[in-house]
Amino acid sequence: MITTKRVLPALFFALVSTTAVAAVNGPVKSVTLSSGGLAEIVRSAEVGQDSEITIEVPLDQIDDVLKSLVVRDKEGRVKNLSLAGPNPLEETFRTLPFKASDLSSMPKLLDAIKGTRVKAGDKQGVVLGVTASENEKTAKSWQLSLMTDDGEIAMTPIPGTKVEILDAAVKDKLKTAMDVIAKGNTDGARTVTLKLDGAAQREVDISYVVPAPIWKTSYRLVTSKEGEVRLQAWAVFENASGEDWNGVGVTLSSGKPVTLKQALHRHFMRERIEVPVDTAAAGLPAGAGAKPMVARNSMGGADFLASAPMAEAMAVEAPAPFAMASGQEASAAEQDVTSTFALQGSYDIRNGDTISVPILDQGVKAEMVSLYRAGMAGEHPVAAALIENNAGISLPPGIMTVYDDSVGYVGDAQINGLPRDQKQSVSFAVDQKVNIGTAVKTSQNIVSLKVVDGMIHTKSSTVEVATYDITGAQDGERTVVIEVPKRGGWTFSAEGQDEATASDYRIKTSLKVGEKKTVETRYELVNDETISLIDADAFTLVAWQEAAADDETKAKLIELADARRGQNDAQLKLQVLDEDYSRTSDEQARVRENLQAVGDGDTKNRFDKQLNVLEDKLTAIEGQRVEQRKVLEDFTGKVGDIIRTF
Repeated sequence: MITTKRVLPALFFALVSTTAVAAVNGPVKSVTLSSGGLAEIVRSAEVGQDSEITIEVPLDQIDDVLKSLVVRDKEGRVKNLSLAGPNPLEETFRTLPFKASDLSSMPKLLDAIKGTRVKAGDKQGVVLGVTASENEKTAKSWQLSLMTDDGEIAMTPIPGTKVEILDAAVKDKLKTAMDVIAKGNTDGARTVTLKLDGAAQREVDISYVVPAPIWKTSYRLVTSKEGEVRLQAWAVFENASGEDWNGVGVTLSSGKPVTLKQALHRHFMRERIEVPVDTAAAGLPAGAGAKPMVARNSMGGADFLASAPMAEAMAVEAPAPFAMASGQEASAAEQDVTSTFALQGSYDIRNGDTISVPILDQGVKAEMVSLYRAGMAGEHPVAAALIENNAGISLPPGIMTVYDDSVGYVGDAQINGLPRDQKQSVSFAVDQKVNIGTAVKTSQNIVSLKVVDGMIHTKSSTVEVATYDITGAQDGERTVVIEVPKRGGWTFSAEGQDEATASDYRIKTSLKVGEKKTVETRYELVNDETISLIDADAFTLVAWQEAAADDETKAKLIELADARRGQNDAQLKLQVLDEDYSRTSDEQARVRENLQAVGDGDTKNRFDKQLNVLEDKLTAIEGQRVEQRKVLEDFTGKVGDIIRTF
């Protein structure tokens, strides 16, 4: 693994308009944006002995802060992190004598603080309660009931009366409640307090990871005919942190990290089984004593210091055809699962602004080809660049604009992510000057056959041959590449094979002006199959004859096929006789039923004659069935004898 530059993890890049701002830690120091939709931002804080650092964090980002916060302090350590709970309003009113809804009106509040000493108008006393009265002629009105110091009960109308709470404790609780409600109305953040141990005056770095807009990559490709193209990559990213960045170092990380979240700032209570109280009376049997009962019981600081070596990558000068201005490259580094681009210098980016920065500008190996993928619709291949990534770093996925060094813009393409030292084809236009016709033929043959213990073992070959008839362009030479998707278990062969990819075989051929060529590819699949001879039909046995290993086996297969054919014919004839017998029997039953339904006369005589004819027919059919069963038994026995002698 080559590491050319490493920046400190960064903290708090948010999608909301507010962000984490430490009271003493100054502006953002550096930012690392991940293609996984997260960001790290690093801030620095000047601290002294036993310092506290406070950070205002948006409420919807608290879980991410609790998950990922890191403090880098070489001369001290973290004692703890604290902040208000997720529901301060609910927690506050849990200990107060009134609810938040009681503060919406004076009658509700006074009724909730029964027993509290108050002054209402010119009367003082303890609140007994509030009653409401109304009728058809008067509007609803409330009366406050007080018990004075003399023990008298007084009623005072609440509307228009000034009420003063004399109980200092209740007055303080009411003030606390109003403060919490006022803050809750604008509750969009939490103050996070970090307590640090350490005596020296020093600088510490604080970082954590939060959601951020995904940074994107756009490419510019300038083609040439010299075996190399100029590739320029630009990164597009946003400052959506809610504050301006001034003099900030930016690093871009490309990869597919696993990103998780969890509600760490929410209260979760584990469910428990409630044991009912036993209220049933229990009697003690005579002579019984108490038995002892055995009880069983089961019992069930962070120093974040880090330092990392940093190395600088050497940027490679890119060629500059097509008059495209060179871009200042980022310091690129390849890790095990990510590629990082540390942008040169620092950046001033206002909140909400988008910036695009070149991160790569190099000449890379490439070959211009006409690419045809097996099975694609149409008779024309696509113009493509077969790029070999020799840039020294894996390229992130992105859209690409393709230019020709002589005519300018020729099309758009897409890179699906290109690892270092691997090849990928990027197609950008249809090559209408090249035609490709395809034809596919499939055949199946038995390669070998042998019989062991009444089981026949066959090896068959399925061959698929695809033919590509190519007609070259009339205005120039072409290199045509045919991509054939790989198949599991199949063997592939073709002339002119080029380096294959993870998913495709490639066949390359060169055509002169107007030249015609035919490319043939061959897929073969060998199947081993074992079948019991007793289950093989005559058609299969005949097909196996040509693949027999010797003349004796071939003769046996012919003999068995003839016997099986005779067995099948006998079975079919017996089946026909059975069906004929069944129909005749049904007809006889119908005639017998009709005969019983008619009286003496011509009709009865006619049914008698029919019944006799049908009886004679059944007797004849049954005789044929007996003979045919014997024929079937003979052929079945012959089949068994042949199989036993294999």
